[in-house]
Amino acid sequence: MTSTMQQRLFALLFALTLLLGGTSMHAQEQVRVTFTGFIQTIAQYGSESDYIRVGNTTAPYDQPTTRMGIRRGRIAAIASYGDLAARVDVNATDQKISIFNVYAEYKPHWAEGAFVKGGLMTPSFGYELPYSSSKRAALERSLYIFDLFPGDIDMGLEMGYNGTLGQSKRWQLESTLSILAGNGGKGMMKNIPDLALRLAMTERGANHDLSFGLSGYGGYLLAVDGYYAFDQKIATLKNNRMLRAYGGAFLTSTIKHQGGQLMLTAEGIMGLQPGWKNANLAVGPKAPATFENNILVQRHFIAGMAQIVERIKPIDLELFGRYAYYDRNRHFDPKAEQDLKLNNLTARTEGRSHQLSTGVNYFLQQDHLRLSLQYDCFLRQQIEQQAFVAAKPLHMVTVGAQYKF
Repeated sequence: MTSTMQQRLFALLFALTLLLGGTSMHAQEQVRVTFTGFIQTIAQYGSESDYIRVGNTTAPYDQPTTRMGIRRGRIAAIASYGDLAARVDVNATDQKISIFNVYAEYKPHWAEGAFVKGGLMTPSFGYELPYSSSKRAALERSLYIFDLFPGDIDMGLEMGYNGTLGQSKRWQLESTLSILAGNGGKGMMKNIPDLALRLAMTERGANHDLSFGLSGYGGYLLAVDGYYAFDQKIATLKNNRMLRAYGGAFLTSTIKHQGGQLMLTAEGIMGLQPGWKNANLAVGPKAPATFENNILVQRHFIAGMAQIVERIKPIDLELFGRYAYYDRNRHFDPKAEQDLKLNNLTARTEGRSHQLSTGVNYFLQQDHLRLSLQYDCFLRQQIEQQAFVAAKPLHMVTVGAQYKF
């Protein structure tokens, strides 16, 4: 999907939103137009500049850095008319203003729970990816999400069902099938669309909710000049199509008690990841302009996250802790003889990493205002003298405020 086509789709959906909004003057009982959004401002200190999310950092990058700014501000316009709806999200940071979600949706009244939507949206995969930062305990997702799904959004068509099962309405089913054509912002423009499938079941009890889900993602990247794959711990040059395939599972449980509620979450993802030699971001054939000067590498990765969140309701305080693991290439062996073109691999592209996060959130004005304090420690491995060696830990402290309207 080219950027020109994306602009045309945005203009079409924006016009649809205005049309539905204008119709409300004549049929207010059938049309509903709503606006919603949030703004997050943060200040961050890092022992190095890696993972700082606001501002522009300058060299040297391995020195302590303090930045502050708008992490994210978002306003959404939603117009609905009967079974049809259109949504436009504008996203703002201290760097730029851009379009986020832009899609039209159809929910037939004769098939309650079923839906079809098309446009620019967040892919339905796993647990953390579709979970908005305005609702997450931690402001940022786990590190591996940024590599596997750069840009958060993708152009495509999605269909599925989201509703209850049986008359008791104790069980809820979420099922989505997506056809994704790519996003221009991060270069994920695909000649062949990707497919994504997500299934999730939730049991709702009097004092607990239990959810579990499975996800799959698959697609091809046409590597005209070939790519390197670590199939047998040795980089081999291959041609033609480069497979991008993820499989994931998650489990989350919410337990309500007298003083609030406790939520336990675990997620795991593994598969094949096409990335650059110097950056493990998922890539497309028209991704960075440095394509000719870089090398495509297909990696076998595994990643996982475990999180605990305790919401103390009487004082509206939330405590959380999270651990995330990311092995960027399970088959990479630093002792094996690699192709000379793959020299100078770094911990960010081939090493393993551990992320420890903890923090506290304080809610005011019926959860419209949230004050946050979060600490992250990143433990990484780098390649030295044909071996993985633990690098100096990276520490980061984040102070933030969020307002939802």
